[in-house]
Amino acid sequence: MSLFADIRRRLDLRPSRSLNLAGSLARDRPEASSAEQPCGRREPHGTAGIDRSAYLAIAEALQDGADVVPASDEVGRRLAEDGVSLLEALDGLGALYRSIAGGEPAFDAVRALSSSWAEASLIYLHSLSCEDPLTGLSSLAHLRSRLGEIYREADLRGTSVPATHALVVVEPLYPAGITPLERELRLIDVAECLRIVFAGGDVLGRLGARRAAALVDRDPNLPDQVETVRALITQWRLDTDEPQLARVWIEGLPAAEQWGGRVLDELARPA
Repeated sequence: MSLFADIRRRLDLRPSRSLNLAGSLARDRPEASSAEQPCGRREPHGTAGIDRSAYLAIAEALQDGADVVPASDEVGRRLAEDGVSLLEALDGLGALYRSIAGGEPAFDAVRALSSSWAEASLIYLHSLSCEDPLTGLSSLAHLRSRLGEIYREADLRGTSVPATHALVVVEPLYPAGITPLERELRLIDVAECLRIVFAGGDVLGRLGARRAAALVDRDPNLPDQVETVRALITQWRLDTDEPQLARVWIEGLPAAEQWGGRVLDELARPA
């Protein structure tokens, strides 16, 4: 059995009405929909199914003989953001491949679409609560809320946020072939290192699926604290001789609150 068929079989075993990870209750699939029609939430002419244009990038890559991975990655993210379930997204991918290539989707296309869908859905789920249950880091929404409070406090006191606060951003450098679970475990390690160094009232948050950040006071010791974070992360794992590499940097904050929020959005954007 192919990977795509196995994934479809596993998803078909799930209850027909299940929670869509992008935020809505997945609908029962219409009995009369065509096997070759990409299924999903929207159809430009009012019939059931995903808008065919959602898969346009993949279709063009197939027709041009180009690499389908970048297109599949982008399509998976957009479908998750539009509230399309993974089952529906894979149905659409399968229908597209059958209509253009005459067979099942390539492994690389299935993996890219599924991974980007999962990451986008994870970001959405994390935004629903104040704390990421796995790493213990604050959600992006909570980090944004605290940043807004800092800007309002600065307005009342007549101070400048760029001069008083900054973000310390950590982005683990993952080896090729790392799994989503292994990425999560690395972020747990990063969270622990940040808590050791920034043990006061600093807000430690998660920025998307790949980064973490500390919203900290800008004081003379900040560069030394950043170096300490980097050293801790590098030597954190005692069960391996390989250093755990990560990019660690100080991200300055803009003067206006609206631009501060955009900085968070850019840092949380999938790589």
